[in-house]
Amino acid sequence: MTRMLFALAGVVLLAITALAVVWLVGEILAGLGAFVVGASVVLWKLLWFLILAGVLGGLVFFVTSAWRPAPPATKRPAAPPAGAPRPETPAAPVPEVTERLVFTPDLPDRAIREEP
Repeated sequence: MTRMLFALAGVVLLAITALAVVWLVGEILAGLGAFVVGASVVLWKLLWFLILAGVLGGLVFFVTSAWRPAPPATKRPAAPPAGAPRPETPAAPVPEVTERLVFTPDLPDRAIREEP
């Protein structure tokens, strides 16, 4: 009889443990589901914010780039008549040589600086 009571107690404890494990797995999955749903809501709102910010930023960029005041009008000189010679521009002065490099046959990879 004692064996039967111990066996019955073991079955009851095993059933209670199995129910506790099933309950714990359910709680973990419910928490994971709530986390996934919360994360998806946050990401959805972030996506809408980025879309709205992009559209409004593009609109502001378009309006500000199109709404520039015109530069003041300047008088341009009249074009010279056809066949007229072009005005000469002075050439830039040629710089003076202040030093020169001399390559010697005994040291072809080095140059010696000489002052004129």
